[in-house]
Amino acid sequence: RNSRSAVDNADLGNLAFLTNPKVRAKLKQTELDSGSGLFVWPQKGNEILGYNAGVSTQVPSNLTKGTGTSLSAIVFGNWNDLIIGQWGGLDVVVDPYTLATTNMLRVVVNSWWDVALRHPQSFAAMVDAITA
Repeated sequence: RNSRSAVDNADLGNLAFLTNPKVRAKLKQTELDSGSGLFVWPQKGNEILGYNAGVSTQVPSNLTKGTGTSLSAIVFGNWNDLIIGQWGGLDVVVDPYTLATTNMLRVVVNSWWDVALRHPQSFAAMVDAITA
């Protein structure tokens, strides 16, 4: 979080980090300062620098930049400005034929979703975090 986010009216709301398990593991081993015994990601809890932090394998850990490979992303933002929309409801297909010889029923459910940012300035991403 910096002064630029305040200028862009993005320094408010549900501020939190999102990253992947590799970054969490690395930050749990990274001291805030030498000898303090405090880590960037505390051993208990899910926060970074006082902000909530979430972990998902959907956040990439296979990025490249320059000669760097296997780099990870860390996203910080106001998650109130993330819009998730569902289109068309649920499509449910009951198939009694495909697995009929095993005396089972196959059910296929499809749904359609999209994601958009209401205020893109509310988010910042680091895409070259080294976790090795």
